[in-house]
Amino acid sequence: MLAADTVVVGRILVPGKGLVRIGAGVRLDASQAPILLMAFPGAEIILEDGVTIESGASIEAVRSVRIGARSQLCAFSMILDNSFHQLEGDREVLPDSHPVVLEEDVLIGPRSILLPGAHLGRGTRVGPCTVLSRRTPPGAVVVGHPAVIRMPT
Repeated sequence: MLAADTVVVGRILVPGKGLVRIGAGVRLDASQAPILLMAFPGAEIILEDGVTIESGASIEAVRSVRIGARSQLCAFSMILDNSFHQLEGDREVLPDSHPVVLEEDVLIGPRSILLPGAHLGRGTRVGPCTVLSRRTPPGAVVVGHPAVIRMPT
């Protein structure tokens, strides 16, 4: 579902059979590289009003990824709600999915990765090249790999 005032620049790839819902005023800027929105059957990707996604970003949902209003995914960032293989044993068996939630006004820095189970509180800022798989409080600043959560002073 696509709102009438959505701005799309470049190629947006939406190959899955799941639900991709795009709110009002969303900007998908794939001017430098395609954006991937992959919702597997039965899964959902929800982009609330005013979300911006930049070139090369990808969102892959086996269950659910929700991005809150006015949030931004910078270039080549990635969100996954499933790791797509077991760490041990049969690597062909799909592990359980854990929803990823970004509350309102979240900024995900370039080349950052949000892993299954990440839940970012309102106004969280994630620095470039950060890898995160856990909950953050509202207003947190997150940097590094492994991610370090800091509260602004």
